[in-house]
Amino acid sequence: MKVTCYLFNLVIGSDYITSFDLKEFAYCPVIPWLRSNYLIAEPVSKSMELGKLDIGEKELIAKDLELPKPIRFEVFIVSKRLRIAGVVDIVAGEKRLVVVEIKKFPRRNYGHFEVQLKFYTYLVTKELGPVTTAILKLGDKAIKYRIEVDDIKRIEELIKKVREVKELPIPPAVNPEVGKCINCWYRRYCIRAQS
Repeated sequence: MKVTCYLFNLVIGSDYITSFDLKEFAYCPVIPWLRSNYLIAEPVSKSMELGKLDIGEKELIAKDLELPKPIRFEVFIVSKRLRIAGVVDIVAGEKRLVVVEIKKFPRRNYGHFEVQLKFYTYLVTKELGPVTTAILKLGDKAIKYRIEVDDIKRIEELIKKVREVKELPIPPAVNPEVGKCINCWYRRYCIRAQS
């Protein structure tokens, strides 16, 4: 089971950038600011509980994807040098690695999950070895990405932006989307939220 973002930040410290920060930043840049400045985290909801996969389910997915061995599950990686951290669903292979992020249910909008996956490729590349392939598993659908130097550079730039946003004295200016704001747990704390 993945470490909840609240406990995760307690373990590594709030000055670290996590996979959650990048995923939420891609969804709405205000969320990492709120989490960092108000020290709040969305509690685990029923839908989050339903979306959890156990190791057995992840092993079946790894087998279906025909991942190279060795295969490691729920890999907690911290880079003290870069002050970044994440828990990767699957890291497979030896010299050229494959990273997999799994979402139990299909999604129409998954750009923020793609950012989360590419953050993991960056983290694994920096700490374990080069990632050549990343896979985003959304329900029964598997989207494969070939990881290029440009992907690593884009994530490096995004980490820098997220770090800057978390350190701002006020929340970043955004163009809020009513559809996102209505369903957002952080809305109760957000001065940028639209109704």
